[in-house]
Amino acid sequence: MKKLLYLFTLIAMTSYGQNIESSTRKFIDEAQFTRINKDWTTIAEFKSGIGETVEFFPIEVINLKTGETTKALQLDMKIKNPDVFKTAWIGVEEISEFITFIEDNVIANLNLKFKDKSSEFIFKANEMTLSYFIYEKRRRLTIKLNSYDTSEFKNYTFWTETQVSKIPRLLEVLKNY
Repeated sequence: MKKLLYLFTLIAMTSYGQNIESSTRKFIDEAQFTRINKDWTTIAEFKSGIGETVEFFPIEVINLKTGETTKALQLDMKIKNPDVFKTAWIGVEEISEFITFIEDNVIANLNLKFKDKSSEFIFKANEMTLSYFIYEKRRRLTIKLNSYDTSEFKNYTFWTETQVSKIPRLLEVLKNY
């Protein structure tokens, strides 16, 4: 019985520690030849005061051998410490939930104010976590790249208080993917 319990614990810990990729990353990884078409006219960009950026834009990925295609949302993040550029993808199966989250929890609460209280709204996709935090009159948008690859740098985090007003643009981009 102890061996069986040990085996289940080991399997659970191994499964929990696995990196979770988006369906887009899996699609790209499985294709031998890939083409990624990026729409640079439809972009939502957030900048921090220290020059870090996050850009969201729609893409179409094509497996050049099979002709199979998929659409997704690409997220490019450039952070200063360490000075790194990373890309993550939000798969097509996550987009509608992301839209609903932004509409129902972020846009609906852009003007929410508290006194001596706070509230945080969190959306977790496979490769990214977005958090909208409200404390009294202050607002903060945090975007974290989840551990989805074997990079020595994990959990990149970008945050801004001055760019919260640009969240409606992110919703536009999501709806145009």
